[in-house]
Amino acid sequence: MARFVGLMLLAAVAACSSSSSTGPGDLSFEGRSTVSPTAPIDVQTVVTVRNTGDKTTQINTNTCGQPVRAFTTPERDGAWVWQAYDPALVLCAASLTYVTLAPGDSYDLHWTGRIPASLPFGVYYLAVNVNGKLVPVGLFLQR
Repeated sequence: MARFVGLMLLAAVAACSSSSSTGPGDLSFEGRSTVSPTAPIDVQTVVTVRNTGDKTTQINTNTCGQPVRAFTTPERDGAWVWQAYDPALVLCAASLTYVTLAPGDSYDLHWTGRIPASLPFGVYYLAVNVNGKLVPVGLFLQR
């Protein structure tokens, strides 16, 4: 009986996850950040996701567990050196929220964080993972 219930649950999840998605190739991502010039250094980030395809698609709008990250290279590769992660949000990682985008529609995702004064001096390149794509969202100079 438990196996039957498990299979029914799996079938229900599979049915709910299907959509008329155009896929990540038909989405454009535009990121931008505002970094306060004085301590405490706060960062506010917005990524606009636009459906550039000709079919309706869904995107995951849950930003929990996908913090803004700072890298030391413009390519934003390698290990990140800082992330704007709020430990109080850990429990929300299991919730999935979606929005449906018609062709040409867009949706703004928002993040906030505080850059620590202990971060060494230098230029840092910000990025955030949105629906499986690392999106550049700006840079800042730590002095």
